[in-house]
Parts: sequence; structure tokens; C-alpha cells
Amino acid sequence: MKRILIVALQQEVSSFNPVRGTRADFEEHLGQNMRQTFAGTDTYAGGALEVLDGAADVTSVCVYSATACSAGTLQHDDFLALKAALLDAVRAQLADGIDGILFLLHGAMATTAETDPEGDILEAMRALVGPKPAFAMSLDLHGILTARMISACPAFETLRTYPHVDFADTGARAARMMLRLLREDLSPVVARLRIPMLVRGDACITETGLYGHYMARAVACIGSDGLLAATVMIGNPFTDVPELCCQVLAISDGDAEKAEAAVRDIADGFFDHRATMQADLVSLNDAVALARAGRFPLILKDAADAPSSGASGDSAELIHALLDADVTATILAPIVDAPTVARAFELGVGVTACFHLGGSCDRRFAPVKVKAKVAMLSDGQYRMETWGTWDSAGPCAKLRSGNLTVIASTRPVQLFDRSLFFGHGEDPRDFDITVVKSPHCQHRYFDAWADTVVSVDAQGATSARVETLGHKLCQRPVYPLDPIDTFTPEIEIFR
Repeated sequence: MKRILIVALQQEVSSFNPVRGTRADFEEHLGQNMRQTFAGTDTYAGGALEVLDGAADVTSVCVYSATACSAGTLQHDDFLALKAALLDAVRAQLADGIDGILFLLHGAMATTAETDPEGDILEAMRALVGPKPAFAMSLDLHGILTARMISACPAFETLRTYPHVDFADTGARAARMMLRLLREDLSPVVARLRIPMLVRGDACITETGLYGHYMARAVACIGSDGLLAATVMIGNPFTDVPELCCQVLAISDGDAEKAEAAVRDIADGFFDHRATMQADLVSLNDAVALARAGRFPLILKDAADAPSSGASGDSAELIHALLDADVTATILAPIVDAPTVARAFELGVGVTACFHLGGSCDRRFAPVKVKAKVAMLSDGQYRMETWGTWDSAGPCAKLRSGNLTVIASTRPVQLFDRSLFFGHGEDPRDFDITVVKSPHCQHRYFDAWADTVVSVDAQGATSARVETLGHKLCQRPVYPLDPIDTFTPEIEIFR
């Protein structure tokens, strides 16, 4: 029986969020607790476990997981603590033998002193376990796959959908890749083409946008001529690290020429769409005009302050604009505001008082003064609509101020579904206007029933106007930070 260890370390960061991430942001699980948490869920780990537990010739061992909502750059000391916990957990397994390690990663982490923490982890793990155990990994398509990562682990699978609906499938594919490494005499060779462009917007939706066409190209070529895997990664434009860009990658079984040919075929024409693959934004004034015109149900996407992309989540800019315009339609909005929650707990349910919403984390955001009633207090525990796992927003308060209902949380959480609202007794379908702090959600959550869905040109650490954010580390030139008309494709080969 082959022993395969499963470890997870997942977080995406925005380098432009002034609030540093810490270890306290992570949910950590060891051993059997990790298995109990993720088995049967729509997660990387859930998919991987289903495959490995169904294989008669292997034993899967859940070892350690640390997962967190996207956030600001992680404090380096906290990263070192997480790294030590992960390595210690694997070290405890050495006596029983290790044939493979499956890494469930995101790919867009960064710390205050390390631009490639995933690469650092992979290298440290190889130094710990030696050259024999096979490595494979799963990644988000918004990850920044680095040369260090590929060199340490040239066998990987990525998400193929955006909005993401294939977490479990990706974990399963990575697990099957691991099984092939153990059962077959494979020699993975990776070809990589880095394309100097950052992309956002509806063109990135894989079901309907241009990006989906290129991802489909990648998937279609897998299995031909010994090709093990292929993907198109668009990176997270808010993670300002040296290798940030779009990438086309292919993995062959020992044949660099076939991998290179596949990459060139997949990438053909991608750079030509650099201007098209940017976000279509409406101004704050136009968003208010839609509200005044009664375009309900109306979804206002505040993607510039999206915690799922690494923002702080404490902007009340859209709330302020709607209230200033005397919009009388019913409004539902989330906000990260620990001081407001703490005051609501002090006052108690049923008490009406003045609150200053927003601006408690990112000081570029001006708070909005409202007179509101504390309608509900909670511990912030709720089940995710997307994955079926439990999430925690910390203590939360539901406030009502006339036509406005706000769910205030103590900590940022993923807001790419309706879980936070449902967990506090509110259904967005019962409101005229819902503020959604995510660039894209699964179609069924909002777009399927809304009359109008627009992305608002607001300010924040995850603004789609990436040229305004102030990148300092990523390789230049890169579009749209720089005006680029042409580039010469250069394929890198990793053996």
C-alpha cells in the first residue's frame, strides 16, 4: 500500500489592502479533524479524498490544512509559524513511510518578506522528505505559479471554471495525477509561456467569456501525444509579486517539444484580447441612477472591496451614495466593521442608536453615519452555500435603518454567495437592491433572478482599475499597467 499525505495551505492576498493578514485568520485542522471537516464537501480536499479513498492500492492520510479568506499581505512571522506547523505535521509521518504528498494550494499568497511562500513551502518539504516521494498539487486559476513551484512540483492541476464551480473536480484531478505518478513511470516536463497582461471583467467568465475559449483549448489537448495536463492561469492582479501575469502551461510525459507545441497552440491570439479582457464598470452616479430608475432587483457589485479577492470589506461607499441620493428602495448590504458589531452587542437587540459604518480597517473609506436598530446578534457561524462547509465571520450584527439592512461582521469572509445573508435571516431576493462584494458569483446566486447586475467603479484594494493600484514588484512592462502593442513569446521548459 502506498501512503499519500494530504496537506493544504490556501490564501489569496491583495498587496494593496493595508490590513496585514495573521495566523489568526486561518482555520487549521490536523489529521482526522481535517478529514472530518472536508470529506464529502465541494472542496479540493473533498474531491481528492473521494479519489484516493476509492483506490485499492493507496492509503490517504490527512495531515494538516490551513485555509483562510483572502486578505492583506500575510505577516511573515505568522507564515513561518504556519510553515512550521505544516512541516511538523509531516515530520510526524516520516516513520511510517511516505510515497507521495498532495498539496492543496491557492497560489496567490505573499508575506511581508516572501513573495513566493508556496514555492518556499514546496522546497522546504522536499528538503524534509528527500527526493523519493512524489509531489502533486492543485491550484486556483488565479494563482501565480512560479518557477520555484514548478521546479519543486512539476505535476499540477488547476481550477478550470470562473466563477469557480470545480473545486472538488480539481482536487480529484490532482489526486489522479498523484496516482499516475505512483503507478506509472512518468517524467513530467512543463512548458510555460508567461503573457504580460492582467485581466478582469466578464470576459474572464469561462462559460460565456473569451477566457473560457482558451481554457477549453487547453482541456481539449490533454491526453493527446502524451500530454498529462494543460491550463491557462490568469493570476490575481492584486497580488503584487515578481511573476504576476497570465500563463499558459502544459505538462507532457518526458517530451518538451510536445509540451511547447501545445502551449503555443493554446496561447495563440490570447494577447490580442488584452483590452477586451478588462472590466466594464459603471460610475457611482450611474449606479445611483439605476436605483432611482427602479431597475429592480438591482445587484450592485462592489468588487473593488471584495474580501474574496483580498480587500478589507469595510467600504460603505455604495451605501453612502444610495442614502445621499434619497433612494427609497430596500437595500441589503454587508460590511466588515468590528467596532460597529462590538457596540451593537453592548446595546443589545432592539436598541436604536447612531452607528458609523465602514472605514474601520482601510482608512481611505469614510464612515457613514446612520441611525439604526439592532435587529439581530449572532456568533457569525453559518454554512457556506458554495462548498457546504462552515464559515465564521466572527460576532455579527444585523442593523436596520429605514429601508437599509446591513449585516456587519467582525472579520472578512468570502462573499461570493449568499451565505452571510442567509445565515442572518435575509434573502437578497426580498430586496430591491443588494450590494455584493465580489466581482463574479455563480450565475444562480444573483444573475439568474436579478433584473440588472452592474460592477461599480468604486475605490478599494481590489479595484478592477489595476493601473491605479500602484504595483511595485511585478515584472514590467505588463498590460494595462503599461502600453504594450506586441510581445515575443518565450517558452520556458522545466524538467
